[in-house]
Amino acid sequence: MTFKHFTIHTILLGSCLSLASPIFAESASLSNELALHIPVIKYQDQYLWADLDYMSNSDGDVYFKLRHYGSLTVELTPPSVNALSQVTEGEPPRVVDISSAAARLTFTSSVPLACSVVFGKTMGFGSVATDSNMNGGAIIEHNPILTNLDADSEYYYRVQGSDAQGNLYWGPTSSFMTSSVGSQRSNFLALSNGASITAVSSNFGGGADNQSWGANSAIDSSAGTAWSSAGDGDAAFIQVGLAETKHIDTLRVWSRSMSDGSAKILSFTVTIDDSEVLGPFRLPDTQKAYDFDINRMASSIRLDVNESTGGNTGFVELEAF
Repeated sequence: MTFKHFTIHTILLGSCLSLASPIFAESASLSNELALHIPVIKYQDQYLWADLDYMSNSDGDVYFKLRHYGSLTVELTPPSVNALSQVTEGEPPRVVDISSAAARLTFTSSVPLACSVVFGKTMGFGSVATDSNMNGGAIIEHNPILTNLDADSEYYYRVQGSDAQGNLYWGPTSSFMTSSVGSQRSNFLALSNGASITAVSSNFGGGADNQSWGANSAIDSSAGTAWSSAGDGDAAFIQVGLAETKHIDTLRVWSRSMSDGSAKILSFTVTIDDSEVLGPFRLPDTQKAYDFDINRMASSIRLDVNESTGGNTGFVELEAF
């Protein structure tokens, strides 16, 4: 049996001292023999540990008698865990853009957090997702992508993070359902549908298209990966060849970004079959994908960055329907 934030209102120390002030303990555990072990007790300005034994009584209250206790040094005192709601701006964390294989968790924090979300088909979770961000660090706009999900399945998740002062935060466990495979439209720009990269300005680190941050990451049907150029800024471009000529009604575009504010694509142009240029189209932000009406027959689509915040510009995902 495990207790969180267990409160002991009366403890008998040996047989001579009673503490009337509340004592707060975290992660206390009670054995089958009703021996209570509390690894951390905060009493006034002290941090202690204690082992206590159950005392039988007839008044219906629970009492324990102290058997052993001691002080904890600063380095052995674990940080407290706070409610994520204390540092959440606006809506609480929510799961959006749910498909049969992926979903996006999004929320804004009032202070920069190094954040992650644990998820799985049971409350034991088993997987973890973080924001796709090359230089890491604490951020305010959180959009981790949950990938490798099964269709038509319920998933449980919990958001947790820490700030620059080492304070820990976590939210309540929630759940969502993935969609069925048949409910998704066919993406003409997906590698799985025969599309391929025919030209790209550069790949971060000089890697190949099929390596991390390579151009294939923009058409791999995974929001958990992204194509990043090698500092091309406004000069970045990517061109995708379709498996066959298709009528494209909608182009879906998602820009990547860095936590320092760089790499955001603010607007882009679209070139159809090396001839017709459309746009520029503006991207409101980098938190999700946005749809743009194209209404063209195409066998090839090229996207050129028109305006950006510079740096390693690129796309999380490109889709066409």
